Amino acid sequence: ATRDNLKNRVEALVASDESAEVKELFLGIIKEMDLDIEDFRVEEQGKSVKVFTKHVVGNYSTEILLSEESSGTKKLFGMLPFIANSLKNGTVLVVDELDAKIHPVLLKYIIGLFTDKTVNKNGGQLIFTSHDLSSMNSDVFRRDEIWFVAKGVQQESKLYSLVEFKDDNGDAIRKDAKYDKQYLEGR
Repeated sequence: ATRDNLKNRVEALVASDESAEVKELFLGIIKEMDLDIEDFRVEEQGKSVKVFTKHVVGNYSTEILLSEESSGTKKLFGMLPFIANSLKNGTVLVVDELDAKIHPVLLKYIIGLFTDKTVNKNGGQLIFTSHDLSSMNSDVFRRDEIWFVAKGVQQESKLYSLVEFKDDNGDAIRKDAKYDKQYLEGR
């Protein structure tokens, strides 16, 4: 199923009338993330699709299979068509555990793509779950953009906005508070 999903995503990217523009955005994101990937190509081999990444070090250039890349690079490669599409077309992108296999710096970079109006000209939205606390701060998010999920006694999920939380005096959490630290302290 994973091979079919990748094949469908790659085919959609390549078949698009705007595939060159999407690939340019795709490569721009990869280069900004400093993954040392200069280009990629897709090759159909019978019923399978292989993706090759091109690396250049000094005067030496080589291609390797995407399957030989790190798990984080493979995850990013799988997500980037969706990220590019959301940014380009202003759609909502929902990702469960965005931080899984992703370096915290890359996680902040991806979030930053959606908050940067010069990149996200069409108002794409990113909704994601995460266990990573490094991005839970006022430099990355406003208080109304952070929500918590708590499991109830009946195994139901309840959503709570950070805006709803109050300190010991009943005052709202400050805009410049250390959300991650307070979360770890159970406050």
